[in-house]
Amino acid sequence: MLQDMSINAEQVKSLRESRGWSQEQLAEISGLSLRTIQRVEAEGKGARETKLSLAAAFDVPLGRLCADENSSSQGVSGVDPSSITLFFTGTLMVVIGLIANANAGILLAAAAILISGLAVFALDQLNIMRRAAGMAPFIASHAAIAGVSILISAASVLLLGLVIAVPFWWVPASVLAAVGALLVLWPLALNGLLLRKG
Repeated sequence: MLQDMSINAEQVKSLRESRGWSQEQLAEISGLSLRTIQRVEAEGKGARETKLSLAAAFDVPLGRLCADENSSSQGVSGVDPSSITLFFTGTLMVVIGLIANANAGILLAAAAILISGLAVFALDQLNIMRRAAGMAPFIASHAAIAGVSILISAASVLLLGLVIAVPFWWVPASVLAAVGALLVLWPLALNGLLLRKG
């Protein structure tokens, strides 16, 4: 017999309500029974498979549903903490660059990191709003979100480099664009390969 695991009932309810889902809708989306959803929210217990199904339905890490987790690193909104990290790193680099009277290249790199963090945040918010409306996420893969944010960052580096007239700034912009394109296209390529095999 499978042993029940502790599941953070408040977190499950909060995630469900933030998406505007009823218990019935969550049961349908997760592939679980309504009774299982009710039990998880009332008692905070369920099988590992229940926890896995809920994490997949909410598109959150499994650890986010742990019962001993009082506060999540991503918050109720489900925002990827990497966007916050990129935002603060970019801001810190801009401030340090301005204080140290750094060259334009360092400030451009800092601005690119800042823009990349804002892009990840914006894409996460778009996905949250689409899920709350019962629609599929705009970009489901975290790798694809990172890739799109890096492509946006590459475009901003290229445009800022042209505006400020930094010599050879197209090189890092090209590298960023290539990495971003690879992150966006790699999951698609893998899906295509897997579909052909099956």
